[in-house]
Amino acid sequence: MERLLITAIVLAIPVYFYTSSLANIDRFEKKPLPSLINAFACGSILAITFDQILPYIFPISATPIFSEATWEDNPLKALIGIAVTQETLKGILVAIIYLRCRREFNGWVDGIVYGATLGLGFAYVDNIFDLTSQTQTWEEWIQVFFSHSIVFCGMEAFWAALVGIGFGFARYTHVTSQKVMLILGGLIAAILAHVIHNIALILLQEKLWLMSLFNYMALALLTILLLLVNRYIARQQLRIYLSDEVPDFLSFECYEALCLSNSNTFTFLGMSREQRRALFQVAENLVQKKMQLIEMGTSGSYSVEIAGLRQELRRLGNGDWGVDI
Repeated sequence: MERLLITAIVLAIPVYFYTSSLANIDRFEKKPLPSLINAFACGSILAITFDQILPYIFPISATPIFSEATWEDNPLKALIGIAVTQETLKGILVAIIYLRCRREFNGWVDGIVYGATLGLGFAYVDNIFDLTSQTQTWEEWIQVFFSHSIVFCGMEAFWAALVGIGFGFARYTHVTSQKVMLILGGLIAAILAHVIHNIALILLQEKLWLMSLFNYMALALLTILLLLVNRYIARQQLRIYLSDEVPDFLSFECYEALCLSNSNTFTFLGMSREQRRALFQVAENLVQKKMQLIEMGTSGSYSVEIAGLRQELRRLGNGDWGVDI
């Protein structure tokens, strides 16, 4: 009992750091705390189900994933089976969150937040089971803690985030076939990433540092790719959703500078870096609200917020920076 309590408390520290970082990714909309707790709880329940319930529901000898013979004769097959099963179950839970939180789940950034939070919930409970069942001494405990909580904990969030990204991109289209392809694409990407991780785990058993490097290089490459895609999408959204603000609330010069992210034009207009940042923030926030209201059919206080943001856009575009800048 003492080991279980210590394990739960110590594991909560890195998980809290990860989840807090995720909650601040979206600078436009802070996710409701109950929704994040719900996503984390879904991942935790999945870990309990996968580790403690499924092996007892299905006879071990009849279930290839949990078969001891499979682990001894073909561990690669077992690890692939686990990857497929885990990510498919996570995909089902992300789909439930997607349907229940449609107002907040409106893009790929939200897919990262909700998917990764679910993955961290899974990793937290799964690591508790591993640390309390696979270690006999505190030296073994420290070794497993480092590998599972520091090196591999982020991978569970990474795989689930891939599933969430698929659902997030599906929000950008109204074509059913495209939605299905994007969602399946995210799920397949998560499964492949998990399978590659498991294969590397077998091949690099004695080289944990190399495994860590591989994991975080893959994560860095994905981050760079997503930033490039997001930059392109953001420019397209600015051009589409700000076009009807010209010239009533935004000058044509400011509009073109925002769409092209052209610092030379902003300099020509006499705007400092702080002024550009303020204008960009208001413009992107306005685009976000208009996209939710017009394209996604959400309702509520968006009309009032849009009116206020338009006035703020006009004020900043006219060079009225007030005392804050």
